[in-house]
Amino acid sequence: MPNQVTEISRFAYSVVVPSPVLYAQFGPDIHPYLVHLALRELGFDEVVDVSASTAALAATLARYLETYQGRRPLISSHCPSTLRLIQVKYPDLVELIVPLDVPREVTARELRKTLPARLGLPPEKVGIIYIAPCPAKIVSIKQPAEKEKSYFDGAVAIRDVYPVLLPHVVAAKKRFAAQDVPEGFTFDPGWATAGALTCFATSGNWLAVSGIDQVMRIFDDIENSKLRNVDFVEALACMMGCIGGPFVVENPYVARANIERQRQRHAQQCAVDMAEIEQKLKERYHFFEHPILPRPTRYFDTDLETSIKRLKERERVYQKLRQIDCGCCGAPTCLAFAEDFVRGEVELTDRIFLSQRDVRLPS
Repeated sequence: MPNQVTEISRFAYSVVVPSPVLYAQFGPDIHPYLVHLALRELGFDEVVDVSASTAALAATLARYLETYQGRRPLISSHCPSTLRLIQVKYPDLVELIVPLDVPREVTARELRKTLPARLGLPPEKVGIIYIAPCPAKIVSIKQPAEKEKSYFDGAVAIRDVYPVLLPHVVAAKKRFAAQDVPEGFTFDPGWATAGALTCFATSGNWLAVSGIDQVMRIFDDIENSKLRNVDFVEALACMMGCIGGPFVVENPYVARANIERQRQRHAQQCAVDMAEIEQKLKERYHFFEHPILPRPTRYFDTDLETSIKRLKERERVYQKLRQIDCGCCGAPTCLAFAEDFVRGEVELTDRIFLSQRDVRLPS
C-alpha cells in the first residue's frame, strides 16, 4: 500500500479524487462506480469525480476565449509539464497561458469549502488525496507554480494504487448490478485524451497537440508567428494525452479504447449554469491565484575546447540521472536537462526527482 494512501488514517475523514485516467485502466465492462466502490474499500470515506469541475471549466474557457482580445493563440493550462516547458524554454509564451485553474484543484477547492461544515469537522481533519497519471501532476500538488499551496494533502501514482485496487474491483463486479449505481452518480472521461478539450470548441480555431517533441514544434511555430490563425492550442506533454502518462499501467491505445467505450456507455454530461459561469468569470473565481512567470536562465559563450569538455560532462551527468524523461523540470528529456545543467541554465534543484547521488554531482 502506498504511504500516501496509508497516511489517510491521520485524518478523521478522507476523500480521494481520481484522475479520469484511472477509469481507463479498466476494461469497458467495468462501470466507473465499481472503481469508486473499490476505493472506499481501501479506506477512503468518499470518492469525488472531477466531472462537475471539468464541465464548469470547459464552459468558462469557451466564454473566456470569446471575450479575450489579446495576443493569440492562447495555450491550455492543465498540463503542468507544458507549463514548466514554457517557463524554461519559451518565456515569451508565458503570457499566452490561459490563466484558468485545473479541474482537480477546483474540485479540491470546493471540497475544502463545503466538507468541514457538512461534517462538523475542523478543516485539518479532512484529508484530500489525488490519484495521478504522471509525476508532473504530483509535483504540481507538492510545488504548485500558480498558488501558494495546493488544496490537496497529497497525491499518489495510478501505478501504485492499481495493484491494490484491482482485486477489490474484480470482487465488486461479481456482486454488482446496474441498479446499484446511485441516481446522483456522475462520470465523464474529462480531458484524459488529447483533443478532448477541443471538443468543447463552439467557435474559433482550436488545435490539439501531444508528445513533448510535437508540442515544442508547435511552440516554435507560435514563437515564429506561424499560427496566427489559431485561437487556442491544447498542448499535452505525454503522447495521446494523460492516458500516456508515465504512471499508468495500461497501454495508452488500449486505455483510449477503454475510455471511449466507457464514455459511450456510462458518461453523463454535468449540467452547467451559464449565469453562474458568467458571474464566476467576473469574480475570476476559476483563475490562477498567481500568474505563471518565466523561470530565469543564464547564457554564456563557449569555445571548442570548452564545448568538448561540457559534452563529456553532459554524458556524465546524464548517466547519473534517472532517465525517465518526465518533463517536470521543463526540459523535454533527461539528456536535454543534463545539457542545460552543464551550460549553466538550470540548477540541480530544478529537477523534481532529486536523489542524494544527484546532489553530489558537482563534486
